[in-house]
Amino acid sequence: MVMNNILRFVGCLCLVALLAMTMGCGDNKGLRRVAVGFANSSASWQRNGETIRNTLQAEGYVVDLAFADSADEQKKQLAEMIDTEPGCLVIGAVDSTALKDTLREAKEKNIPVIAYDRLVMDTDAVSYYASWDNEAVGEAMGQYIEAKLNLKSGAGGYNIEIFAGDPADNNAHLFYDGAMKILRPYIDNGQLICPTLETSFEQTATKDWNPQNAKQRMTRIYNDHYSEGAPLDAVLAPNDNVANAIITALDEAGYAQGTPLITGQDGDATAITNIKAGKQTFTIYKNPADLAGKCVRMIKAVVEGTQPDINDVTTYNNGQIVVPAYLCVPFIVDENNLDMIKP
Repeated sequence: MVMNNILRFVGCLCLVALLAMTMGCGDNKGLRRVAVGFANSSASWQRNGETIRNTLQAEGYVVDLAFADSADEQKKQLAEMIDTEPGCLVIGAVDSTALKDTLREAKEKNIPVIAYDRLVMDTDAVSYYASWDNEAVGEAMGQYIEAKLNLKSGAGGYNIEIFAGDPADNNAHLFYDGAMKILRPYIDNGQLICPTLETSFEQTATKDWNPQNAKQRMTRIYNDHYSEGAPLDAVLAPNDNVANAIITALDEAGYAQGTPLITGQDGDATAITNIKAGKQTFTIYKNPADLAGKCVRMIKAVVEGTQPDINDVTTYNNGQIVVPAYLCVPFIVDENNLDMIKP
């Protein structure tokens, strides 16, 4: 009897030890594991992903980080990450509209999802959104053009061409909407003239944010409307890569009617060079450390079971739900304050 009791006691101890080991592994795979799946479309995505991973790892988290060149590759990566049941899944989408089926399992497994910079569309699986105030970015672009061309005072008519971003990126729509909120009235009343008549998002979109697509379109526009000496006064460019493509197209075409006002966004090194050379008017700088740092704090709050800081609960409807968001604030950089961007 005594021996049986001892064996039962030892058996219980072994079971407790086994459960403890299992719980420890569960914590490592669950609450302390974070999965980050980002697009691989630029060096900034890679820097941001590595910053998030390195910061969390220094605090004892296990972080899976993957970069994808295509929507299909990202869906495969995310499915594998979801299988590990992380405590939080962070997504910088290649295609914001392509992930609803992939994220269905994340919702079924109660995995919190944070959309990073690009809102993931058409799914109720997104818990939070960390980004910039993207419509305000577009408004700032429009307001800068408005001020530089003295449009409020009635000046005009100035020739302008409109470029938008990738249709698959929800942010591109927000930039466009914000800018056109300011510029559309001046187009309608003739102070701004668009010789191409291409002003809708669909007409002006730059598929895949590919600079070559923007360059080809600008070359066509130049040949059709500006090669006979008509001035191009302003170009709304949604980011620095597109702005640089437009500058290159104009240079190669031999445009010599003065430097148009050209917008931009991201604070890329090429943009700084172009601004110094007087070829690009300004860029809107989003300090990557600000957004990455904010996302890290959101991840930690989610994993620890607390409410992350949110400053927008009305704007970001992804077609299924309004996603609670935290929006960081970018700023305009032109020739007067270039030192604000640190290399």
